[in-house]
Parts: sequence; structure tokens; C-alpha cells
Amino acid sequence: MKKTTATLMVLLISITLVNLPADIFNTVSADPGEDYPYQPDNDIIVDALGYLKSQQTEDGSIGGFSISAWAAMAISAAGEDPHDWGNLVGYLRDNADCIDDTKATDWERQVLAIVACNENPRDFGGIDYLAKVESFYDSVQIGSPANLYDDFFGILALVSGGVEKDSSVIQTVRTYIEEKQHQNGGWGDIDSTAAAIMALITAGENPNSGSIADALSFMKSTQTENGGFQSWGTTNAASTAWSVNAIVAAGQDPTSIEWKHSSSSPIDFLLSLQQENGAFNWSVNQNMNPEWMTSYVIPALLGKPYPVKIYESEKGGDEDDNGGNENNGDNDGGDDDSGDNNVDEDEWTGNIRVEGQTDTIWNSMVCFSDSVITALNDSSGEMEDYYIPYPSVLGALDEASQQGGFPYFVIYYPSWDAFYVKTIAGESDWWHYWVDYTLPMVDAGAYGLTEEDEEVLWGYLEDWTAHALRITVNKDTVNVSEELIVRVYNETMSPVEDAIVYVDSSEYMTNENGNVTIHIDTAGEYEIFSEKDGYVRSEKVTVHVKKSVVIIKPEDNAIYILNRKTGIQYPSILIIGHIDIEVKTTDDVEKVEFYINGKFEYVDTERPFKWRSNNRAFFKKTTIKVKAYASLDDVIFKIQQIIKYIDSLSEDHPVKHVFDTLKTYLQNLEVSVLNQSGVDEKEVRIINIFPRLHIL
Repeated sequence: MKKTTATLMVLLISITLVNLPADIFNTVSADPGEDYPYQPDNDIIVDALGYLKSQQTEDGSIGGFSISAWAAMAISAAGEDPHDWGNLVGYLRDNADCIDDTKATDWERQVLAIVACNENPRDFGGIDYLAKVESFYDSVQIGSPANLYDDFFGILALVSGGVEKDSSVIQTVRTYIEEKQHQNGGWGDIDSTAAAIMALITAGENPNSGSIADALSFMKSTQTENGGFQSWGTTNAASTAWSVNAIVAAGQDPTSIEWKHSSSSPIDFLLSLQQENGAFNWSVNQNMNPEWMTSYVIPALLGKPYPVKIYESEKGGDEDDNGGNENNGDNDGGDDDSGDNNVDEDEWTGNIRVEGQTDTIWNSMVCFSDSVITALNDSSGEMEDYYIPYPSVLGALDEASQQGGFPYFVIYYPSWDAFYVKTIAGESDWWHYWVDYTLPMVDAGAYGLTEEDEEVLWGYLEDWTAHALRITVNKDTVNVSEELIVRVYNETMSPVEDAIVYVDSSEYMTNENGNVTIHIDTAGEYEIFSEKDGYVRSEKVTVHVKKSVVIIKPEDNAIYILNRKTGIQYPSILIIGHIDIEVKTTDDVEKVEFYINGKFEYVDTERPFKWRSNNRAFFKKTTIKVKAYASLDDVIFKIQQIIKYIDSLSEDHPVKHVFDTLKTYLQNLEVSVLNQSGVDEKEVRIINIFPRLHIL
């Protein structure tokens, strides 16, 4: 009988598949992630390199000095020789004055780039870069004790430069990094943790060690539903690319099921950011520093974590000489003038935000040094060019204008030797600027930006007294309906009362402490900002609202046969036989109820929450619904306090049984005090003629 039943089931499945529309069984092209790691001749990589090439300037730079270093690493990871990229190597060699001599990370980044260019880090442009890095070593760690990045990059740079991983400096810094690992497995944010993983493994750490396993677990806990990783409140290319590099360095596959979230891998997220010109956006909604992001993503897609190359001194002599001669030859006769121009220049990298009357005009990073400003000379009435040989606030606006494609108009007053920004994006007069929320008392062309300056804000405000709003949130990720506290301040961080806080189409008003409490009832990503008359609009912060429950099995666009997913793509969901319905929930969920076509079927109070559906059906359209219930923490806390009080009263009490009865009642009440926190549902088709087949 068992054999006959099984034969009938196979026959039924065969008939069903034959009679379904043919177009739904066309061979599906492989998941983008299935080609991972990509090869240099893949169109994705070719297009990305093509974009970097299109951004290269005549002097060889790509996006500025520091970004050029990362671009060189990306080019090398793709198997190309950076010497074949115009004067890129010469640009890196001849602009060492752009390095901040007090920052270990600046020297470390350059070592990684120099080796990627097949050059000698002990003598590049007459500078011993490895000695510079080693000079920051204090017998315990590298650089500032308050900054772990110089330790992570220190190991990567030194090993890349040819220092043996068993050397005392490498192993001492390795121990120092391990001692700084947090209890949750990370080293702060996702970027730091990814860098730490690469550094430790480069220093000889076993990829299967407990330290690396804990770090990977921390990384996985921060992965978002689109498969990527986030920092600065947004899932972005930089954090995801570094995370991919860490995963690969640990010997794991970032496209495997272990690294998929809601069917999306980190590689899927990165690919979603590539634009038609080959560049990669910083996030889904933000095109920020595309040269930098593209340089980060290329090695990640190629499966080439840092360091991309390790220097071998025995073959370095000839290569170094040839490379140096070629670059010097390329520069002969044309370097004197440009060299003179660059002698006193510093490069500034930071964020510039331009807030117009009704909306944000620009908000992104820029990297530049000098600038040429075209302005109307108030005396001559002619448009003239003015060279500013240092990174200025006006130069930052000019760089943002070029990248963002918005116009601005400047008047130069010779009698004052000052620039006046009259219009930005067509909005005239009333423009103010702040540097790190401080309002300088000089014109924008005279203010020279330094490494200590992080952000320039231009704001339109029809008032001689200029004020700007600032905004913070207590969490950048919350569950549906979870409490979110938004705080609004002025430029001096004093709270601002009666400011309007915008969340999607909803508006809220801050109290006397500048606070407002918000509950968002629908999952998604929300931009939150604040406005008030007399103030420049605040920055926009992104908050991710998670669903408290998500059906993860069955997956969309799939066919399941006897509880197993097939490789066949389907327009919706087809289930043949029984199916184990599985859900993913937030940590506060205590129980999940399962419904079929609105009828309650099962409740699960233990993780992992799942239930087997095994009802008879023939191609029946069915709705699977799950409801999650979370505990009311404040009520449960009060109940627990009462139970403790009862315990103290009931000891040796003549009516102890009365207290025991009350305690039991309260304990049962504690279990039942739950609040519905989320719902998810999926529509499926079910063919299940023999519900008991799976137990035969």
C-alpha cells in the first residue's frame, strides 16, 4: 500500500508540472550571487573600472588623493597594472604632502596602495612608508590608543609591505586588538569589526577561532533585510563591501544561505547599487562619493579582501626602478609648474550640506584641495576667475556644485577682498554658512578648512540672525510600534521647543525639552528631519522600522515538494505536500499564532517558531497568516515585583497556601500578558492529496 501511494503521488506531481503553463518553467538565469566571486572580465567589474577611468583627471588622480589610493587597490585587485592608468602611480608618489603626518591611518592606507601598484614601500618617492607606520608603534599598539583603526590598518599595511606576520610588532598589536573585542563579538560598529577580522586573520589568526566566530556572529546580527550592512544609520556600500571582505577573509561565502537575509545576500545588495555608468551609489537613495564607493566594492565583488597584495622584496628592485623611471619620464618637462602649485596645498575631505527654502539641495561628501571660482567683479562688472590655493568653504560649495549639478552665483568685492554668495540653485540672497555648526565671521573664500573640520552647512534663512537645527534619534533601528525618541537642538546643542518633526507624511511637535516620542506602525525606512521658523532645516536621519514577524518559509516565487524547496522559479508560491511554516521574529516576541484562510490552527511559544501545515487540498488558493505577540515589559515587571513581595510574606506564614495560590495566579497572568506586535501573510497554492504521506 505504501509503494502504491508513493507511486500515485509521483504521478500526480508529474501530471501537475506538465499541465502548468510552460513559461513559468523557463530556465532561470543564475542568481547574480551565483557567479561570485566575479572575474575581472565580467561586465559588472568592467563597467565599474570604466567609471573610475572616466573620473580620472589629467594629473592621474581619481576623486582626490585618498580615494586615488583606494582606486589603485581596486585596479590591482582586478588584475590590472596601475602603471597603465595614466599618471596614477606618479600622482600618489608626488603628492605625499597631502598625507597628514600625524595620522597613522594616512600612512597605512598609502602603504596598501603602494604595494598594490607593485612599488617598494621602503622607498617610494624617496620616503620609507613602512618606517613611517612603524614610528607610531609604542610597544603595545599603533597610533592613538583612542583609535583602533590605526591598529587594524597597521597590521594590514605592515604585512602588505613585507613585514613577517610572526614579528613582535604584528603579534603584539594582534593581542591588543583581541583584548579590545567587545562582549557582543564586535569592535564597535560593523566597519570596525570587519577591519578587525581582516587584520587578525592577516596576522595569523585561525579563521575558525572563537574570536573570529564571535565577530562573524556580531556581523550577522547587524545584517539588514536587503542583505547589506549599515553604518551612519543607513545600509550602505562601504559597510557592506568591508563586511564582504571580512566574510571572504574568514573563508566563508557571502552568497551562501548563512549570509542571506530575507533571501538577499550582501552581494545582491551591492549589485543593486550599481548605476548605468558603472558607479556604485553609497546607499539605495544616496549617490555619495561614487569614486570611493566603487573603489571599495570592486575588491569585494572579486573576493579580494585587504591587503590585495603583499610585497616581495626579492623581486621588487627592478619593478621599482622601472616604475619610477616610467613615472618620472611621464612627468618630465611638465611637473615643475604643477609641483609649485601643490607645494602648500592640503586636501580636505568632509561633508557639505546645502539646505534651501523648501528642501535639501545637496548632502554628500567632497574631497578637494584648491579651487578656481568664477565670480562677478563688483568693480569691473566682468566675470572673472579667482584661484584659491587651499581648501575653502567656498571651494567646498564649488565642488558640491560640480558633483550635484546645481548652479551658484558669486560676487567678488575687490575693496573688501571678499566673496559674497548671492544665489544657490536659483535661490537668492540670505545664505549663511556654518563649519561644524559654528558661524564664522569671515567670507567663505577666506575660511580655510582643516582636518579638524568635518562638515560645512549652507542654509537659506531670511534673517540676519542665523540659527540651525540639529536632530538625533535614540535608535536607528526599531520594531513596528516601538517607542522612538527624537531630540531637536540648535547649533549650540540647546534643546528647541515647538519644532516640527517630520516622519513620512506625519508631523510632531517637540516639548520644552526638545523631545518628541514617536511610534511608527508600518515597517520600512523613514527619513526624519525637523523645521522651525527662524532656523535652517535639520539634517535628515534614517530610521529602519523592522517587522516583528516575517514568514521566511515558504519563500516567494518558489515551488516546494514535500517540504523541500526546488530550484524552479514560480510566479507565486506552489506547495506540493506538507510544508513547515517558519517565521523570523524580533527578540521581544513571546508567541506566534498560525492561521490558514483566517482560521486559527496553532500557537507556538518556543523558538524557533514554526508549524507544519498538512491539510488536504488540490491546487487550492490559500492564505497563510501569522500573528506575533510581544510581552508588555512594564506590566510584567510589576507582576514580578508583586511575586517577590508575596515570597517574602509567605515564609513561615500560617496561611502560606493562600499566598501560594495567589502566586500561581500571578505567574499564569504573567505568561498571558502579551500584546499583538505584528502580522505577516502570504498567498500560496497547495496540492496535498495525501496528507499523511510524509509519515508513511
